[in-house]
Amino acid sequence: MPRALHRSLLLAGSIAACCAAGLPVIPAVALNGADASDAPLSFVAKINVGNQTACTGALVDPQWVLTAASCFSSDAKPAAGKPTVTTTVTVGRTDLTKTDGSVLEAVELVPRTDRDLVMVKLAKKITDPNITPVRLATTAAADNEQLTVAGFGRTKTEWVPNKLHTGTFTVRSSATSTVNLDGSDSATVCQGDAGGPALRTVNGTPELVAVNSASWQGGCLGVDSAETRTGAVDTRVDDIASWVAQTAFRVQDDYTGDGIGDLVGIWGDGSAHIYPGDKDKGLSGTNTQLVGGTSWKTTLHLAKGDFTNDGDADVMAVWNDGTMHLYQGNGDGTVKAQTPVTTGGNTWKTLKQLTAGDFNGDGNADILTIWYDGTMHLYPGLGNGQLGGGITVTTGGNTWSTAPQLVAGDFDHDGIADALAVWNDGTLHFYKGQGDGQLAAGKTVTAGGDTWDKIKLMAGTDVDGDGIADVLAIWGDGTMHKYKGQGNGQLGNAGAALPGGASWKTFLQLS
Repeated sequence: MPRALHRSLLLAGSIAACCAAGLPVIPAVALNGADASDAPLSFVAKINVGNQTACTGALVDPQWVLTAASCFSSDAKPAAGKPTVTTTVTVGRTDLTKTDGSVLEAVELVPRTDRDLVMVKLAKKITDPNITPVRLATTAAADNEQLTVAGFGRTKTEWVPNKLHTGTFTVRSSATSTVNLDGSDSATVCQGDAGGPALRTVNGTPELVAVNSASWQGGCLGVDSAETRTGAVDTRVDDIASWVAQTAFRVQDDYTGDGIGDLVGIWGDGSAHIYPGDKDKGLSGTNTQLVGGTSWKTTLHLAKGDFTNDGDADVMAVWNDGTMHLYQGNGDGTVKAQTPVTTGGNTWKTLKQLTAGDFNGDGNADILTIWYDGTMHLYPGLGNGQLGGGITVTTGGNTWSTAPQLVAGDFDHDGIADALAVWNDGTLHFYKGQGDGQLAAGKTVTAGGDTWDKIKLMAGTDVDGDGIADVLAIWGDGTMHKYKGQGNGQLGNAGAALPGGASWKTFLQLS
């Protein structure tokens, strides 16, 4: 955009903020301090909200930036969903004149209702190994503690700086959701720093304690010289880890890039197809045939998830020779040709059940298996389409051989995959994922009673895009029905038959 236009708009926001009565809420606040070009600060993001304003944020997940809600709305209450104006986010570039890092469009806003915070979803996942999301603090800022605040905003002498700046602030006091900071001549939060991180360093690693929300802007360029106050109010983030995790949890089975889970299945003729999820209808009613023609007919097991760490779901298949193969998703409902998975060699033939999900919370899909000896094992995804060595799941011991169906998904909305297993008495049980590859003890799912052994095939997938996995099940009459996830490990009752009528009866595999 033309720099002159950008500057004039920022100036207008600054004048409005500095002249308000009391400590102003600043829709786009800047930090007056030292240049920062250290690699550990590569998580700091520059946010441009159309031609209107600019803010700062922090990458807290490979596809999500945390910033101030007031960056997008003067009352700190932006509407959830896609930003109303085109918003770009620059991450991994502490010097904006350079070309490192990534520049991505913001595609979704998830505001928090109790404080000046919003999560901003990026169009793609950051995969650069030099850009590591900052971890959230778990303890509040203490009085007199010194925090480093970073931002891309205005300084005493620069209207639109090209470099990230930092300054040291002292904690004066804390409240339930805010932290009061004392600045100085060399540390002032100014226009453009809203949402910028306030950091402490623990064992050499920065952690996010709070984000910039409001400031007096004393000494900032464009502010009345009579204003000398340099204090600021930041928003606490040390108690929101669960909200961040739930918001940032990526739909592991999204093949089409719309944030809604999809279905993959193998027809009776041996061809494989992807069926896009639909938030209103469950399934859109369309499908895309995958590579491989009718060769899928001999597939023994099928699973889906993001095994390649790129934000797109992939297909994992066990062939009848006992080998496992990855079909990387292209993000448009299609997949690439297969790549062999080296772990396990040709021993996968003896599997009884196979499903996939992010059970250890690292953002990569893992494989959860039941072997014919009744034991369950987890194989962590490495993010490159390969798997790590098996880890025994202790829950259930060697009793899993009596489970005729096993599916995975985030059924309790905590950001970690869970398992649902049908037992041979027809009941369905929920096993909460613990985030370390283990499962909690099972709890009975009341929906469906003891009729689940009549289900031909079932899959766990978030087909309505609410962040909670649902179950799609093919009944004996060939119709498919959705059981909506309730967010607590339970399911709603079966819905009406999904598009496809009774044709689902011929399916060989479903995931």
